[in-house]
Amino acid sequence: MEDGEMPRFFVPNLIIDKQEITVSGQEARHIQRVLRLGVGDAIDLFDGTGKEYRGQITHQGRHALTVAILETTMPDRESPLTLTMGQSLIKGDKMDVVIQKATEMGVLELIPFVSCRSVAHLHEGKIEQRVSRWQRIAVESSKQCGRVTPLRVETVVGFDEILGRAPAEARRIILWEKETKRLKPLLQDTDSDSGPSRSVFFLVGPEGGFSEEEIKRAEAAHFVPVGLGSRILRVETAGLSFVSILQYEWGDLG
Repeated sequence: MEDGEMPRFFVPNLIIDKQEITVSGQEARHIQRVLRLGVGDAIDLFDGTGKEYRGQITHQGRHALTVAILETTMPDRESPLTLTMGQSLIKGDKMDVVIQKATEMGVLELIPFVSCRSVAHLHEGKIEQRVSRWQRIAVESSKQCGRVTPLRVETVVGFDEILGRAPAEARRIILWEKETKRLKPLLQDTDSDSGPSRSVFFLVGPEGGFSEEEIKRAEAAHFVPVGLGSRILRVETAGLSFVSILQYEWGDLG
């Protein structure tokens, strides 16, 4: 946290009683024990609905604290684009980095999936635990970057299932390093009356990329394969580069 920056905390399903909010659980512990904040200190709270509450701590208990609401706002910090990122499972902490940065870049939803070249695999019993961890990373990143609606991390699905998740109105794109068709013409190919679709559903493969069979299946589901250039990008670079381009061309970046 930079000097002078107001500390922000996520309190889902918060209940306002007489212009006061009770904060308990992990956030209360973080406020009191880690940051050493107490009565009289000002903090910001957000609940994932788009609202942000500026308040002041008025009471402390061992497991909870009370915050008096001083101001309620609805900041305009969310992307005007509805971006859903399908990310194939990747090794180590790379997925953590992707989720953190995708949150900063304004992605609305991330769906982890398994493709035929996925090196990383999760045992059935560990999927829920890992998804919970990824959601916590998205929340922490939201606190830092000022988002009022944290990126939503869905459970892990198979390749065919994620192909069926794309809504009818969304542009469907699959990033493929072997594709010679570039993104730029696709961005320019918009209806002048309606403009570009504000909804984009895109897929990023694993370390070994997508197979040709997967690309064929994606095309059958109306996904457009797109390459990002002559150089092969790492998985954690490709998806975030794509989001940066979309946000610059159609969104709120730049």
